[in-house]
This record gives sequence, structure tokens and C-alpha cells, in this order.
Amino acid sequence: MGYMMSKHASLFHFSPYFLLFGRHPIPPSSIVAQMDQVVDLDSLATWARVIAKRAALFRRVMPKAMENLSIAQH
Repeated sequence: MGYMMSKHASLFHFSPYFLLFGRHPIPPSSIVAQMDQVVDLDSLATWARVIAKRAALFRRVMPKAMENLSIAQH
């Protein structure tokens, strides 16, 4: 999810999600604030740091999203 929604410099600042579906994803606002930067895939250190940071963020917010999904299914 972090890779697909990240803007990539090599894709002219588009995300793979946008190129695949033709629209921007609508994640929770807490995620949007931290994902607004463009990821420089040419720098391995930067890429590893951004992925680790986003993985920690998704570990924190995904349980809330799954709970909301289960509520909406009823």
C-alpha cells in the first residue's frame, strides 16, 4: 500500500495507484499528511527510511481501518 500510493520521481511525481486507476487514492487524513512527499527511488537510504516510517504508520492505523470495515459490513 505504501509503495502503490507513494509519488515517485521516476514516474513524474505520480503514484503507481494513480497510473493504474486514473485517480488518487483516498486514505485516512492521518496518512495523507505523512505521504505527501515525493520518494526519491535513486537513494536507497532514503527509500529504506521512508518505507520503514510508512510501515510503522500503517501498523498503527490499519487495525482502526479494519474495525471500521467490519462495522460497515453489518
